[in-house]
Amino acid sequence: MLLLHDERFSGWSVRERLTRHHFSLRYLELCRGFGWNPSLYCFHQSIREMRVYRSKRLGTIKIFPVRFRFPPFLRFGNDHNPTAVWREMLLDLPDLVHFHHYYLFSFPYTAWLVKRRLKRPLTTQLHGYYHPPKRWMFWPCLLMLRRVDRILYSYKPEESLYRRLGVLDRAHRIPFPGVDPSLFQPGRRRASDRLLCVGRIPLPGGGERFPHLLLPILRNLLRHRRELTLTFVGDGPGLAHCRWLASRLGVWEHVSFDGYVPHAELPRYYQTSLMTLVPLGVYDVDGWFDGVIQESLACGTPVVAFKAYGKGGKGTFGYLLTKDPNRAADELLTLLDALEEVEELAEKGSRFIHAHCMEGRIARELRDVWEGLVKG
Repeated sequence: MLLLHDERFSGWSVRERLTRHHFSLRYLELCRGFGWNPSLYCFHQSIREMRVYRSKRLGTIKIFPVRFRFPPFLRFGNDHNPTAVWREMLLDLPDLVHFHHYYLFSFPYTAWLVKRRLKRPLTTQLHGYYHPPKRWMFWPCLLMLRRVDRILYSYKPEESLYRRLGVLDRAHRIPFPGVDPSLFQPGRRRASDRLLCVGRIPLPGGGERFPHLLLPILRNLLRHRRELTLTFVGDGPGLAHCRWLASRLGVWEHVSFDGYVPHAELPRYYQTSLMTLVPLGVYDVDGWFDGVIQESLACGTPVVAFKAYGKGGKGTFGYLLTKDPNRAADELLTLLDALEEVEELAEKGSRFIHAHCMEGRIARELRDVWEGLVKG
């Protein structure tokens, strides 16, 4: 299992990378539950020599130093150390390689090595978005999808790309990353006036999420709803900027920054919030993608994200805002005035999540895909 990027965009240390909840570690845990012996390869920007960690619960984690970065000026995904990664793959000789494909620029040569030299099955998970304006940057990565045995994805618009590349027949749609049913259950208390934002906080322009945009939206909301508050749960390199911006915009008294919260404690935040604001541009709130969307809906809390392109509106199980702070505030005020309808949509989303996005169900689908390829 390869996740070849470092943690510059999240600000996590090596220790935090190994101990905090992350979908790649959860995948290792699922594989150990299958009786397998999985390994995770990843980079970290702070180390100079490869480090190896072994866990009875997770398996083996190998963290590589970054030897060079290409293309330049990217926040993540452009890390390379092909010699060390290839050396370890030859030592480990995995039965199958799964590549978490954050449009990582190491994917083309890694895929070639796995298929031509290692001669093993290769799957990839498009754990990211299909961005037409940036498409030219990713063509070397996307063209190598033709060498992949299975493409695991959850973002429906990508199907048009697979059709053009002639690989739609090997694409398998699975809701990612999935929800732990023992933690995330309906139990929301409506009395709250708190808006909630959960997730890592990158620098402005440092990733697909833009939590800093919520602060000017809040300022516009407070002109009409003085009782509202906004809680940020999560840390990252952009946290200091958001603190500064909250002070500069005069909304400091209505904002709290609670920092990193252990995964098991997140349900109480969702269950005691009015709605969850997801600072991410998506085509729909359909429950298929994004852990925060899935967790909030699982708890019955309404979700409001942002439209990737164009105007906002109603989605399958949530709502989409326009990225303009003034218009987004007006759209949110409209939703707050129709809260019963908003909550009804969230309840439908909760039923969908508990029927289709539970970790056990996703684990069975992943196991079927991977075992089918290994057994030929």
